[in-house]
Amino acid sequence: MGWLKRLFGMEKPPAQASASPAPAAPASTPGAAPTTGETIAPERRGLTGEYDESGLAKRVAFTFDQDAELTDIPSVDVLQTGSTVVLRGLVPNQTLLSKLITVAGAVTGATQVDSSGLAVGIPPERVGLTGEYDENGLAKRVVQALQQDASVSSAAPFDISQTLSTVVVRGKVPSQDILDKIVAIAKRVSGTTAVKTDEVSIG
Repeated sequence: MGWLKRLFGMEKPPAQASASPAPAAPASTPGAAPTTGETIAPERRGLTGEYDESGLAKRVAFTFDQDAELTDIPSVDVLQTGSTVVLRGLVPNQTLLSKLITVAGAVTGATQVDSSGLAVGIPPERVGLTGEYDENGLAKRVVQALQQDASVSSAAPFDISQTLSTVVVRGKVPSQDILDKIVAIAKRVSGTTAVKTDEVSIG
């Protein structure tokens, strides 16, 4: 999931979207003559130059989406306070943290970047089997935990995946007791906030 979609619910940006759009003509008040010389402050310009209270934050997210190294980091949020870009959350390493700050600061309208809420670390749901950063770390650790229980490990086929910190169980299990055991084990794994089982069939 990209930055714009996760943070602002935008499926995809407009075709003419830009990190540095020219200001669009301001809308005039109905019945009044257009105001001459009126411009939109750089931090309030949206993706296509229109007025947008969160324009700077959206353009920063858009810029992050254009950089292959900055594939969406779901533990980081982008906000703005006036012309200050505010970044908060956990970043897997110092290199990415520095790049987020540099890229955000170069977006038109940004006068500074507040990174005081950023820290290097791995969100619990992204910790891999040996402590490394892993997009599917939680799912892998749940599978590892399930393999320690003979009654569960022999109950395949079922599939374990994750959506952020939610463990998703799919497929078929032989009984409700086994499903209950799977859920209980998954909930004990660090980083799990919920277990979704609505795609499981029993029998």
